[in-house]
Amino acid sequence: MEIILNGKTYIAPAPKARMVRKAIELTEKTNFKEMKAAEFDNLVGFVADLFGNQFTIDDVYDGLEANKLLPIILDCINKVVGSVGAKLEQFPNGVRGV
Repeated sequence: MEIILNGKTYIAPAPKARMVRKAIELTEKTNFKEMKAAEFDNLVGFVADLFGNQFTIDDVYDGLEANKLLPIILDCINKVVGSVGAKLEQFPNGVRGV
């Protein structure tokens, strides 16, 4: 994954397992239809964490075009959670136990 802020490109390291849990937790706790400022900060913080804190929440708010913010957040969450889902699909039926 990559993000461009103020003309600088950042590459995310391979996500740790904790990021999967954090992504799921965020999606459970966030009301995407009536988002509050604190929820938005948590989502942007997740993106900063995912990229190894190479940039701050303020860097995202100040360096990213507004119309790209939510799509990037959702893309990051989907890629983290989706990578686990893809691995689960490789298990034979009945073996998942999850």
